[in-house]
Amino acid sequence: MSFAFSKSGSKLGYVPNQVDEFLASAREQFLNPQAQAIDAAAVRSVRFELVKDGYSISAVDAAMEKLEDVFAERELERTLGLIGLSEFTAILDEGVQLLTARASRVRGKRFARRKWPNRGYNRKQVDAFCSRLSTHLNQGAELTVKEVRLAVFKTQRSGYAEYQVDAFIDKLVEVLQRESILSKQRS
Repeated sequence: MSFAFSKSGSKLGYVPNQVDEFLASAREQFLNPQAQAIDAAAVRSVRFELVKDGYSISAVDAAMEKLEDVFAERELERTLGLIGLSEFTAILDEGVQLLTARASRVRGKRFARRKWPNRGYNRKQVDAFCSRLSTHLNQGAELTVKEVRLAVFKTQRSGYAEYQVDAFIDKLVEVLQRESILSKQRS
């Protein structure tokens, strides 16, 4: 089964048969939600090898983000039905507290730093992102999953450890998805 992604030409792109195989499995999961073979976390964590004239990275990544959102929405709605609104809200509140605690730390010390001369995420950029998150959490300012996914940080020597920032962003995506499910319930 082939999906209609543009090719990268002489640039590197994702190996087409790896993408096709994963998306075929995801389509099966989508058509049969009870199968539970692939979930949102699997979509988020899948990695494809790179080759010349592979599928366009940006096109595949955009499709994978949409797929993750659909799977996450289904999973969260199912979870809400199983555990009920109060437990679902309690889990959301725990996530918000975790994010708030990290985002409210002192600038430059919100995450572990890489040891010199190793590179990590630019501390000022990550701190600015955390400030924006704090505005969302404390004042209800708009912040979407797409905006979070598009956040890109330059690197610097002794920057923030990528694994910690990436885990923080994954938790933020989860919280935003839970908020979205709750807002649908209330409307």
